[in-house]
Amino acid sequence: VQGNVDPGLLYGSPDVICARIEDTLRKARGRRHILNLGHGILPGTPEENARLFFETGKRLGAALAPC
Repeated sequence: VQGNVDPGLLYGSPDVICARIEDTLRKARGRRHILNLGHGILPGTPEENARLFFETGKRLGAALAPC
């Protein structure tokens, strides 16, 4: 399964972005899931928020990976 994150999230604050990523990864833990945006990055999305999304996903994904 891939996706599950509304691309509008990236217009939010860093705290909101990180919390949503963590929630999504916890719910998908132990399953074959690729964290991704539902419909790509929207025009006008702050570049730093897009970077935060992918960096946080990598960091938390590794930390929450099953043993």
